[in-house]
Amino acid sequence: MKLTINSIKRPAGTIMMMIVIITMGIASFFRLPTNMLPDITYPMVKVYVYWPGATPEQIENEVASVIERKMATVDNLDYIESTSEEGVYTLLVNFDFSVNRDVAYQDVLAKMGLIKKELPQGILEPIIFKADPSQLPVVEILVSSDNMSLTQLRTWVENEFQEQFASVKGSAGTALSGGMMREIRVHIDPVKLQGYNITLSEVNDRLKKENIDMVGGRMLTDTRDYIIRTYNEFQSLAEIENLIIRKSGTDGQIVLKDIAKIEDHHGLQRIRTKYNGHEGVRISIFKQAEANAVTVSDLIAERLKTLRQELPPTTRLEMIYDQAEYVRLATNGVRDAMLMAALLVILVTAFFLSGWKRVMSLVLSLPVTLLGTFFLMQLLGFSINIFTLGGLVVAMTVVLDNSVVMLENITRIQETEPDTHDQITKGAIQISGAIVTSTITFLALFIPFLLIPGMTSLLFRELVITIAIIIFLSMLVSLTITPMFMALFYPEGKPVKQKHSFIARISDKFINGLIYIYKPTLHWSIKLKWPVLIVFLLLLIPGYMFLKKTGSEFLPTANDGLITVKVIMPTGTAMEETDRALSQIEKIVAQQEYIHGYATLAGGKIWGLVTTESGFDGELNIQLVRAAQRPMNTDEYVTKLQPEIMKAVKVPGAIVKIFHTKMKGIRQTGQFDIELEIAAPRSESMQNIFKQATALRNELKDLEFLTGLDISLRLTKPEFQIKVNRQKAFDLGLSIDDIGNTVKTMVGGNVATRYKDGAYYYPIRVVMDERKIQSPNDLENIFVYSKTGAKIPLMAVAEVVKTTGPVQIDRKDQDRVIKVTANVAGISVGDATTTLKKQLKNYDLPAGYRLNYGGQSQMLAENMQQMIIILLVALFLGYAVMVLYFESFLKPLIIIIRIPLSLAGISFALYITGTPVSVTALIGIIMLTGMEINNGVLLLTFIDELRAEGHTVIEAIKEAAMVRLRPILITDINSLFGLLPLALVIGDGTEMLQPMSIVVIGGLLFGLLLVFIFIPVVYAILYGHQDKKQLKPVTV
Repeated sequence: MKLTINSIKRPAGTIMMMIVIITMGIASFFRLPTNMLPDITYPMVKVYVYWPGATPEQIENEVASVIERKMATVDNLDYIESTSEEGVYTLLVNFDFSVNRDVAYQDVLAKMGLIKKELPQGILEPIIFKADPSQLPVVEILVSSDNMSLTQLRTWVENEFQEQFASVKGSAGTALSGGMMREIRVHIDPVKLQGYNITLSEVNDRLKKENIDMVGGRMLTDTRDYIIRTYNEFQSLAEIENLIIRKSGTDGQIVLKDIAKIEDHHGLQRIRTKYNGHEGVRISIFKQAEANAVTVSDLIAERLKTLRQELPPTTRLEMIYDQAEYVRLATNGVRDAMLMAALLVILVTAFFLSGWKRVMSLVLSLPVTLLGTFFLMQLLGFSINIFTLGGLVVAMTVVLDNSVVMLENITRIQETEPDTHDQITKGAIQISGAIVTSTITFLALFIPFLLIPGMTSLLFRELVITIAIIIFLSMLVSLTITPMFMALFYPEGKPVKQKHSFIARISDKFINGLIYIYKPTLHWSIKLKWPVLIVFLLLLIPGYMFLKKTGSEFLPTANDGLITVKVIMPTGTAMEETDRALSQIEKIVAQQEYIHGYATLAGGKIWGLVTTESGFDGELNIQLVRAAQRPMNTDEYVTKLQPEIMKAVKVPGAIVKIFHTKMKGIRQTGQFDIELEIAAPRSESMQNIFKQATALRNELKDLEFLTGLDISLRLTKPEFQIKVNRQKAFDLGLSIDDIGNTVKTMVGGNVATRYKDGAYYYPIRVVMDERKIQSPNDLENIFVYSKTGAKIPLMAVAEVVKTTGPVQIDRKDQDRVIKVTANVAGISVGDATTTLKKQLKNYDLPAGYRLNYGGQSQMLAENMQQMIIILLVALFLGYAVMVLYFESFLKPLIIIIRIPLSLAGISFALYITGTPVSVTALIGIIMLTGMEINNGVLLLTFIDELRAEGHTVIEAIKEAAMVRLRPILITDINSLFGLLPLALVIGDGTEMLQPMSIVVIGGLLFGLLLVFIFIPVVYAILYGHQDKKQLKPVTV
């Protein structure tokens, strides 16, 4: 090839190009951002609509139905799912993976713009954003104090402290939760209100009209320009207390303090946040989409260090969560695995290659490939994350393969043809065709990842492209730099002195020993070719059996030490009771070993930018110490902790779930491993659907592998419904709206205006003292004023009825859905799903009802199907490239047909290590396919060359197998040792990639038999009858 010849003839230019690539690579490496995951934007848009005080039924009827009816017409829609809870509506609009994310987002914005006018009054501005992992908090801090009340603390954090992080480079705002929000509360005394015959609307109106800061216009004089303002805002609580509501008699007047008590107080606390038992205010800090998570975290840590020195000792700043902490551990762990793999590969290569010059030819070429990869990664906008680093580790096993094959062939020419003048050029050109073909075939295997849209392609895109870059660069290096260095170390025309060191003699004896065993084995295998072929084909049976026993899952669980304890109290439970139950768990957790810290949230849920309130919900998030500092992984710790926590919670009706926290940033289909969705039309009542869900749960309760079996919905949330007698209300001059607004103001309060204190504003809420509303009788005694001014007790026109309602209403594609949820223990999610489908095969539901499989089981099924399609397309493309090279349909088939036979080695390796089949394992199969194709091309190409020189088929097979034994063995052993750090999970963050390495190792070990026995046997069967027939030489 001209490229190889020019590299050998022009070493100065080649070396200069090396220096340029290395320099650019070093610069790129330090500019690459470091993140947990690749830059991913899922094809999902989230919509949040807040309607304070609205019930789930109201939200479903007036918000969900309106929005979803319109949203169902959006182009490229996959499905929509929603949740209607008290005061908040959540909509997830899921698009096809092929859609442009920005276009999908704009489509949702356009639809919401059309829908807004149809939504009821009182809702807040909808929040709409794309599902982007970069929107997750990069750092979460808890601020607590011993000398400030929770109201003072929240006010200080909200007004002043959180602004300290706004100037941190790369930060993108904060969100607060916990503490108590300051507000001025006007506690109405209903008795005095009735005595003075004053209405609530009168009080609200006076507060609003007497608190004014209004621009009146401009006044121009000859020399000045003045702004005119009517400024009369409340300056103190005394002003509010003395606000005149109405005149009384001739000279008297009624002021606000006559009918109400004014307090500088706080709103009702709905959410309580704690860390290690200290209650405080949680600050979630976000980063900009393009910012480096580790850099932002480091800058925040520096700011916290400064702030701790400035704040009094009584104020504590505790780190709840730091995304960069696991990013550092994971990237450092994968980086160490990569360096260890590189060292092992170099040592193995040095063992088999005789002479330090040959080893140096490899070592000097390695930085070009790696640093050149970093340069291209920066051009493509990639980051250093667990997947790209994993790609580097996996590619490290093949990064030297092409150069090893090149060196070994040159060395063979030097040893067997010492009189040849241009040994290096001849050896390089002779093998270049096989290297180019095998590399192009390898690269073709990755094309489906770019063509077939889906979750797997999206998540692993950077990984496979990184591997492809390294393989491509390794080919260029093997064709240019490696022969160039060999030409420098061994000038052509000069005899090569063969010096065999002690290690070289050992490696030669090892290879010769293998040849001594392999030669007769190959001879008898070819002689008994049909029985040998049948034996190999029969190995598919145990391979399939082992594969069935391994189970399946979407992704391996990371040993990140994150554990969630979810507590669901009986519906209607107050937040304080939920907090008391969590405190019992806190005491148990505090006594455990290997706990780094634990954060508690009582009364709601927090996800990114959104906080939802639910008094009976709570959770405790545990962070264990580093994996190296504890004797068990996260899942084992969950098993150990579960019985101790279950004993601690002594609350009747409370449900406690303990599980390994799902990895943040990776899109999950549902929250649990198993989610059985019972879907029914909206015309079906929630009670009827709930009965079917209960029956389904009872059907599954005896399955031991299901833990935390539960129903997603509660229908027992207590509420008091005010049933108004329309006729009586009409006769007394009352409207339903008057009654509803009066009750809302007295119970929930109404923000009449705002109180300015310094530069900040706080709501002035008119409300009845919560301590005076403790029973239905208190509600019935509320007075409502008619339009004529008559005061009428609520009991005269309405009845207060105690009832129950749903906590939330879930919908999917506009149908109501109730889920039966569970996590899986003891077996894989795939096996659990298979067992469930068998058990529920004949399960009957009423007409109109459907049973769908959601959760991780749905995600697993969808992505496994996608990966199988990718694998089949990859095999087809690999076959197509080889057909073009060999100009034969049959020879590439010899190589491709052995890929399924690797199943025996793959499944056995997965079985003995207890590793389920996952998406990363299937990516390992694609890697293994590329390696096996390389070996096959290397062997068949040389057989054809020997036959072209006049050898018989059997002679060519035997000689080619003996000659190619050494390079194939070296490359395979390199791969085996290079993957050991991943297979043994050396370092944090390598768990995700372990199945990939196990698949490749198992496949390669069995693949040695396939390449050295199976391929020769099949070739002999197909071409043995053409003995002594000359073949046209293969040209590239």
